[in-house]
Amino acid sequence: MDFNPFTGRRRASGHLWLLVAGACLGAFALRMVQLATPVLRWDEGWTVAHGTLPWPEVIRIAALEWHPPLFYILYKLWQSLVGVNTFAVRYLAVLAGVLTVPLTYGAAKAWSDRWVALIAAFCNAALPLLVYYGQVNRMYAWTPVGVLLATWALLGATKKATWARGMGAGFATAVALYLLYYTVWPLLALYLYVLLTRPRAWQTILLAAGTALLLFAPWLAYASGTIQSRIQPGPLAQSLKNMAELIGPSVFGLVFAYGRGWAAVGVVGGLILVGLAVTPWRRWSYLLLPALGIIIPVIGVSYGAQAVRFFAVRHFVPAAPFLGLALAWALGQLGRRSGWLLALAVGGLLVTFWPVRSDVYAKMLEVVDPFDPTADWRYLSPLLRSGDLVFFNNLAKAGWYEESRKVQGAPWSYALTWEPIVEPLPVIAERVETAIARHPRLWFVLYKGTIGANNGLRAWLSAHPMLYPMWEGWAGDTLVLGYVTPQGPLVESPVRGRLADGSIELTCARLTPEAGSGAAVELDWLVHTRPDRPVKVFVHLMSEDGRLVAQHDAAFLETCLASPGTPCTDRHGVGLPADAVGPLTVRVGLYSEETGERLRWDTGGEFLILGQVGVKE
Repeated sequence: MDFNPFTGRRRASGHLWLLVAGACLGAFALRMVQLATPVLRWDEGWTVAHGTLPWPEVIRIAALEWHPPLFYILYKLWQSLVGVNTFAVRYLAVLAGVLTVPLTYGAAKAWSDRWVALIAAFCNAALPLLVYYGQVNRMYAWTPVGVLLATWALLGATKKATWARGMGAGFATAVALYLLYYTVWPLLALYLYVLLTRPRAWQTILLAAGTALLLFAPWLAYASGTIQSRIQPGPLAQSLKNMAELIGPSVFGLVFAYGRGWAAVGVVGGLILVGLAVTPWRRWSYLLLPALGIIIPVIGVSYGAQAVRFFAVRHFVPAAPFLGLALAWALGQLGRRSGWLLALAVGGLLVTFWPVRSDVYAKMLEVVDPFDPTADWRYLSPLLRSGDLVFFNNLAKAGWYEESRKVQGAPWSYALTWEPIVEPLPVIAERVETAIARHPRLWFVLYKGTIGANNGLRAWLSAHPMLYPMWEGWAGDTLVLGYVTPQGPLVESPVRGRLADGSIELTCARLTPEAGSGAAVELDWLVHTRPDRPVKVFVHLMSEDGRLVAQHDAAFLETCLASPGTPCTDRHGVGLPADAVGPLTVRVGLYSEETGERLRWDTGGEFLILGQVGVKE
């Protein structure tokens, strides 16, 4: 028998850390279940796209998106190592969930004792809300890491104060803040707790808070425009009323009672109350930290949600570790009274929450409508050619495309005109102008078609003199536009023509002398008399043996029809198949939209031959 107190304590501590390691394995196992099975959700697609951006854009887009940049920096490094697939990108969240366990033990040990700390480690390993977001490719799984690190550091610094410890606690606090704005609420609870329970350490607390503010201030200044635009509370009375209505859903979401109802909230709350009942009131003060860590975030997030008119359970993930501390404290008190009481309480929790396993792994909290993250890729992949560039108006869909293409197909860029980011048109225009000079064909994937700011982008694209419309189609609720961008000057055709009835005249035509993946044709029209029925234009590219190789059809410009006698220019892009060989003959004509009947020219034919286009090999 070892009678040495030092070695005895060391062995006991070693045994506890072995149990903590077991909790880590449990956390890992819970988060690995069906990790790659649910398809990428909307926000996860955004993360993938964000991680593909150049470094300066990672920071700029984060500021516009209403999220601090630390997670995106971490994720970009991770994606550069593992690539893009559902399993790999979500595995980073799994690692955060596992790391939460030893940090819980360290923070809880600084707050209470080793017995409660061990129970807390197991609680946070299995807490449903933490398991749920421990499989989601977003910053939420990392917020408990930041909050617990700050808790551990600040409790240690106020227990044994030094300048280094105080500044370290401030640095840890800043880390949490740089992960998610909503970490401010559990951090506020933490600082209030140490101020109330350790007032003599006020200098250390002030040092830590000042350090955190100093480190976070540059970001607050950089993202001030976005932050101010998101924080616009209404009248106080109405705000308080709206906030009160969100308290219930907040508690429900924090407990993750989905699938079990309020009975699950009752079990958790009842267990904590029983823990209070069996504990001398002098020891109730230990519950102050988790109580503040739950109450302040519930109030803060509820108030913020009503201010921005958006409520999301994920904003409670930073506070979830404090629910684990509260449960651990209650279980610890029951265990001190009786092992049977502890076993009964644990069994009650298992019975209550085990049936929600399907809700945890289905990942349905962020899903409103049915969706297919591979839809855009499946629509575009048969159309794309080498050298093409695809623009997305929302980074979530860009991320889905990136994951689906597996580094194949055309690369992508962005022209953000849909929530949560609407870029000014001049910013988008500069990006598109650069692409026009480098890519023979551009595609624009507009989620929700021409609604909102999409309409302005569509109008700008239609008016651009270097974009020749090649494709227009719908993939579900998404409008896909394709354009040819000629990489050299067009040549003028000597051909002119007028319809037999004299209503419309082709006064000039210009075309691409040589094409790779697409040809451009520009037509100058003069309408003498508006036709009595809708008319469409066709541009055909014919092989030497008379076979139709490619074509583009479009409605005759309404601006031309509306102003007879006024010249107007009509642009057409014709996408070429990969096996096209030249030269190709360009034929142009008009036909009735209603019947498909071709209109005859004054030459007697149904089309005009403008010339030939060579095909680059």
